[in-house]
Amino acid sequence: MATKTQVSLGTISYVILYVRNTEEALKFYRDTLGLQVKMHEDGWVELDTGSTTLALHHDEHAGKERTGSQPVVVFSVEDIYGAYETLKNRGVKFAREPQTVCETGDHIGKSADFTDPEGNQLSIFGMVPAKK
Repeated sequence: MATKTQVSLGTISYVILYVRNTEEALKFYRDTLGLQVKMHEDGWVELDTGSTTLALHHDEHAGKERTGSQPVVVFSVEDIYGAYETLKNRGVKFAREPQTVCETGDHIGKSADFTDPEGNQLSIFGMVPAKK
């Protein structure tokens, strides 16, 4: 008879995105988004995003069928409008300018969505003071 054990999940340590071409994806994440490379092997790249590692893993079938229901990787930024403009100037194609996604009384959460060259869904998110 199986015994029950308590499981306590903690911090998310890795998010893995599947890409057809890790070298091309690496250029986007490193050169366009400015992420630091932790490890780089053939078919596997690890990028430093703080407490979570973003990994790019080769899969020749990745991205062929995007339904819009795949997970979204959201990057926190201190200055949503500055990050939006900088990334836009680097060639990132946003779905639209930063939009309000939440309100906390004295602050408003804004986000702007985009995709990587493989079609993975990404977003930037930041809080701005509410206008009084």
